[in-house]
Amino acid sequence: MPLARVAVFLESEVAEGWVLRQEQRVSDGLNRGESLHVQALGATAEPGPWQDYYPDDVIAVAVEPRHHPSPLRVSRRRHMMELSAYPYIFFGTAHMPPGADPLRYAATASQRWLPLTNCTVTSGNASWAVEVLLVNLDRVARALEPAESRP
Repeated sequence: MPLARVAVFLESEVAEGWVLRQEQRVSDGLNRGESLHVQALGATAEPGPWQDYYPDDVIAVAVEPRHHPSPLRVSRRRHMMELSAYPYIFFGTAHMPPGADPLRYAATASQRWLPLTNCTVTSGNASWAVEVLLVNLDRVARALEPAESRP
């Protein structure tokens, strides 16, 4: 079965590896409370052991974009957002229902995992550019003003 790259953002590290590519989206399993089963990237870039990451321990997950349309995908408006969850700051595009207020949506979303696209993740002096990032809203400390309203 083919594998898809992931990076799991935890409080103490960023764990890189692969997950089994499935029909369901990674966010679907996480929203159901399923653990993320990751084959770790070994020290020599070879596959390492399989590890389970539980949703409560995961701050965010960088996933490969889906290049085929999901039957669950619906039309959304794009909003630039900045979210923080110690020790990370996430800046990217949230795709929300038309008319949704970005801050209220992030605070009251029915799904625990908010996807951001074209995202930048920073932590201290480290920075990552991520095409698709799933942010655990239970770990978000605060949602700042939408980017378009910042000076």
